[in-house]
Amino acid sequence: MKKRFLVLLLMLIFLTGCGNTQELVCTASNIEDDIKSYSTLEIKIKENKVSDMEFIVDMEFPSEYQTQLPVIANNIKTSKPYMDVSIVDGKIRLVTKDSANSFLGIQMNQEITYGELKEVLELQDYKCE
Repeated sequence: MKKRFLVLLLMLIFLTGCGNTQELVCTASNIEDDIKSYSTLEIKIKENKVSDMEFIVDMEFPSEYQTQLPVIANNIKTSKPYMDVSIVDGKIRLVTKDSANSFLGIQMNQEITYGELKEVLELQDYKCE
C-alpha cells in the first residue's frame, strides 16, 4: 500500500511539476533626486530556468520637468536602444524584455527555482506575489 501511494505521489509530482511555467511578479518603488520610480519585474520560470523576463519602470518627474519629458525620453532611447521608451500618463515608461540573455544579474540558463528567485528579489527590496 505504501509503495502504491509513493508511486502515485511521484506520478502526480511529475505530471504537475514538469513543463509547467510559473510566473513571478515583483514590484518596488524608489525616490531619488525628487524622481519617483515604480518598477515591475515579471519573470517566467520553466523547468527551474528563467524563460522570459519583462522589466517595467515608470519614472515620475517633478512638475517643473514635465515639459522636458520628450527630450529626456529621447535621450534614454538613444543611450539605451534595447529599451522601449514612452511617455504614459505624464511619466516616462521604460520596458526591457529578454528571453535569450540576462539582465539584472539574472542569467537565462541559470538553474533557479521559483522560491529561490523570489527570495533573492525580496532581499533586494522587491515585493513579490
